[in-house]
Amino acid sequence: MAFFKYRPIMGCCLLVTACTFFETEQSNKLVISHESGKCFINESFDTILDMPQNLRFFASQIDTKDLRSRQEALNKKFDKLFFSPWTDGSKQVSPERFSKNYFAENLHKLSHKDVEYIRNNIKFRTSVDKKGIIVKNTMAKLWPTDSQLFGDLKNPGDSYPFDSNIQSLIRLGTPVRITAISEDKLWAFISSYAFSGWVSRHDVACVNEQFIKKYMSHQKVVAVKDGIIMEYNNKFLNRADIGTVLVKDKKGVLCPYKEFNGFAKLIHCDASGFAEKPFEFTSENAVKIAEQFLGQKYGWGGYLNLRDCSMLTMDYCTTFGIPLSRNAVAQLLRGICLPKKNASLILKYGKPFLTLVGSKGHVMLYVGKYNNKPVFLHNLWGAPKKPGRKDRYVIGKTVLTTSDFGKNMEETGNRKLEDTITIMRSI
Repeated sequence: MAFFKYRPIMGCCLLVTACTFFETEQSNKLVISHESGKCFINESFDTILDMPQNLRFFASQIDTKDLRSRQEALNKKFDKLFFSPWTDGSKQVSPERFSKNYFAENLHKLSHKDVEYIRNNIKFRTSVDKKGIIVKNTMAKLWPTDSQLFGDLKNPGDSYPFDSNIQSLIRLGTPVRITAISEDKLWAFISSYAFSGWVSRHDVACVNEQFIKKYMSHQKVVAVKDGIIMEYNNKFLNRADIGTVLVKDKKGVLCPYKEFNGFAKLIHCDASGFAEKPFEFTSENAVKIAEQFLGQKYGWGGYLNLRDCSMLTMDYCTTFGIPLSRNAVAQLLRGICLPKKNASLILKYGKPFLTLVGSKGHVMLYVGKYNNKPVFLHNLWGAPKKPGRKDRYVIGKTVLTTSDFGKNMEETGNRKLEDTITIMRSI
């Protein structure tokens, strides 16, 4: 989910008390220096981007025929996976053990009492087997605790924003299987079609077979814009973003609501910004979805309802009914390996808005060519870094870059984005 699979390669500890802050000779940069190196933050970093931030430029390069011929079949596959926690009880996932200590949000190591509390929450969990649905956007955690957990505050890739306790944001309306309740009764261990983790029990409701039959029989809809406000009787009910899958009937969009008995009920809500799933794959629609991501802040694992690199590509594909795994490694798993200096191969075989490229820990959407260079849409924490350098250059949002990005940046050792790409996969 980060720029590289191995977190020590990327990131910057912006909160470490041991950091010293000072201005460089170039007034538009702030350098954060700590024991592991330096972190460069360019306050006007748009000046380092190597192309205009405009996706409309690539609309004419999109070939829609191939995907549209497969879209119905892909959407059926998506629905089968999406609802698998309700229809396939064979998959059993166990919670991960809490085997080491971490620095918490106050930048101190967890106390012995804190560690034992988390371990006991897992060890003395109550096993259950219930079908459920997420009723509010919520964070799935690796361990049942609200604490932010950082591996090493001296190592940029193990400190902020790379919270080791974050599994992923899980969206409203996602079917899940509930298999455990924590000892303190505050957390439910759930499995969705894409990942497993602990979620607050406030944010998940149980469903019965009648609910499931009714829910699955309705037309599926998907959010095609971010920040959709959903209301019921003129009162705020929920928020939905691109990638949210719900259902509708003749009266409108239906939203799951948790009643006092712990079970979900479907209620009609006032909400605009949904389209029938799959959203038709046209040049206009592809650009319409993708351009909403541009400039959005980086959110590791979906932190603060934001996106990291693989959540961006996953939400984009979900809109068009394309099933995609949650993390970068899995998303690129079926791709072909690329040699070094691979820009020409991407231009030759890549399909604009339908090809993923990246490395073991970072995934990007290929959108077309600019000045005869491949261009990628991606949400990244830091710029490409020459192996062995301790310096970090923080970007922290979604941008368009060519394969030459980083070529003339002293802070990155002049390493190009192209040098980091190892895999390409058409979707």
